[in-house]
Order: sequence, then structure tokens, then C-alpha cells
Amino acid sequence: MLNDQEVEFLQAKDYFLLKRKVDEQVNKLLYDVQQSLLSNWKNKTDWFIPEEASPIPGKVSRGYNYKGFPYQVFDFPSTFGDEGIFSFRVIVWYGNFFSCNLILTEKFIPFYRDKLSELTNSKVGLIVDENIWETDTSHLHTLELNSNNLYLAEDYFTKNKSIRLFKQFNMNQIKALHRLSIECFNEWLSK
Repeated sequence: MLNDQEVEFLQAKDYFLLKRKVDEQVNKLLYDVQQSLLSNWKNKTDWFIPEEASPIPGKVSRGYNYKGFPYQVFDFPSTFGDEGIFSFRVIVWYGNFFSCNLILTEKFIPFYRDKLSELTNSKVGLIVDENIWETDTSHLHTLELNSNNLYLAEDYFTKNKSIRLFKQFNMNQIKALHRLSIECFNEWLSK
């Protein structure tokens, strides 16, 4: 049975109207980020972006119940093929955090191994767990890239067929999502 607080919540329209407004603003922000990524990509020729990656921004997907909280996510640029996966992914997980991610499998991994030394001490994490698709990294084994453990990351890149680099941000930084996403894209994918 619903208690008084729950009934009051169901009667209040403000929450639902505010959530719809926030959803629309986050969605627009993510589409704007995609356009900026595309612009950066087109204005420079030296990228660690595979030829197979589509130059057409994709859909921003919305979900309503990842561990009880809504989220929005896009993969761009990306390619999901039989020979491997390459994806620059941005996720906004309401109530938790937002993150930039580089997901690599199979044939795309060797191209990025040499880039690891450039990413040390920039608060980039490496998922050292089988499930690279899990958004919630709190229970996964991770390794922050730094000069002291670079050899561990390089070894992991050599021995594994699925890799995910990530940079996680507090939700109080959401107003900087656009800038932070572009910075990650340039730092991770620029030659």
C-alpha cells in the first residue's frame, strides 16, 4: 500500500515536468557533443579512428531503469563489426555520474597500446574486468593509468581481447560535459 509521502509524490506534477525538461536538455547536449566531435574529426586528418567508423552521428539512446536510474548514451564515432568493436561512448547516468569511454575489441586494440603512455596521470581508468560494458564501475576492477602502473596496463592491452578506457565525472560537472567530452576525444584519439 502506498504511504502518504508516495501518494503526495504521485500527485505532484512538478517532478515529472522537471524530469521531462532535464531529459530534453541532456538529450540536446549529447546531440550537440556529437556534432562537435564530428566537426573536430573532419577538421583534422591524424586520428586513431578506424576507417570503418561511421562519420554519421548516431542516435542518443535513453533508458529508464539502469539499477533504478535513467540514463542517456551515445556511441560516436563507432563501428560494431565481426572483426572488432571501436566506440567512443558518452554516458549520462542520472543520480550518479557521466563518463567518456573508449571501447575496443579484437583488431582495434593494438593501435591504442602505444597511446597509453600519453594518458598517464590524466585520471583515465582501465577496466580490468571481463565485463567492459558495465556502466557502473564501482564494483569492477579498475586501474588508473599512471607512470607507476603503465606496465600493467600495457600487459593488459597485450593479453585481452576487450578493452575499455574511461574517465568518470561527478554530476556537479554536467555543465562542462561538452568541453570534457571534446577533451577526452582529442586526448584519446588524436595522433
